[in-house]
Amino acid sequence: MNEVEQTEGYYRRYGEAVHRRCVRLLGDEALAWDSTQEVFLRVHSNLAQLRAAGSALSWLLTVADRQCFSVLRRQRTEATHALTRLAPLPAVSTFPEATLERLLVDADLVRRVLAHCPEDVQRIVAHRFIDELEQEQIALLLDVSRKTVQRKLQAFFDTARRLLDVAPHAEPRKGPAPA
Repeated sequence: MNEVEQTEGYYRRYGEAVHRRCVRLLGDEALAWDSTQEVFLRVHSNLAQLRAAGSALSWLLTVADRQCFSVLRRQRTEATHALTRLAPLPAVSTFPEATLERLLVDADLVRRVLAHCPEDVQRIVAHRFIDELEQEQIALLLDVSRKTVQRKLQAFFDTARRLLDVAPHAEPRKGPAPA
């Protein structure tokens, strides 16, 4: 079997899963198709690495993640609106961690915040919010400590707060403000 046939075989077997991942990360069908094609161009160029990987699907999804994060970063730097802060949420000044996490379930909001994060944070956030893995599962998958996963998620929340003008979790004041 030649390299083209091998690449086509991987595409037939895993193309749909890679495309779904790209759609979830990018939120745009056309960009997702472009990114899926880029992933399989890399497959063709790196067949030996793919064959040596423990899991072809895991290798392909890692390549897809990197491709999509690269697209998000490129969009951030190219779009003038991405250079300014995101609009603050109306009438909200503090969010407990759990509430902020629920807000970030909005995939578009996650993508916008992800564009401002380093790749190691992006991968952990993708596993948390897109794959819906628990912190322990992410730590095992990426071969890092649970504490590292927590720190990276905290960095993501800090970035989200900064971009959304959201203060860190604080107890609401009761009674009149101190003089």
